[in-house]
Amino acid sequence: MQLSDFFSAVNGLGDTFRKILFGMLPRRAQVEKVRAEINNGLLKKFGRMTKLEIDKESKAINADLDLKGEKEGIRITLANYRLIQEEGKNPVVEFGAIGASREWVDVLLKTLVKTSVIPERMEVKNLLHQTVVKSLL
Repeated sequence: MQLSDFFSAVNGLGDTFRKILFGMLPRRAQVEKVRAEINNGLLKKFGRMTKLEIDKESKAINADLDLKGEKEGIRITLANYRLIQEEGKNPVVEFGAIGASREWVDVLLKTLVKTSVIPERMEVKNLLHQTVVKSLL
């Protein structure tokens, strides 16, 4: 066994442990954990997400954002999403209609989807992310 093999094994155990802990959290805490991760990663340079709502029944996601340079908050809405899970394959999230409360953000998001910068479907390969997606969506 090489030292790199040891670290790979430990890292794998860390992901397994995180999956178990995430699964034990109440749903609201899971959503807040995801919101915090998005704020610390994707949105760190742009602002922050103040609220995240995921409605499994109506298949809708709403996110309230405070973006740098904007005086008012912005609401992003994702409607009619689908989680597709085929036997032996990674889950795929298919995004439905996307919109925003601010016109320029709405146009930007729709353009990014239309030009495939933001994909309409996304395969979830990471096992920890699969746990999160399956739990929340």
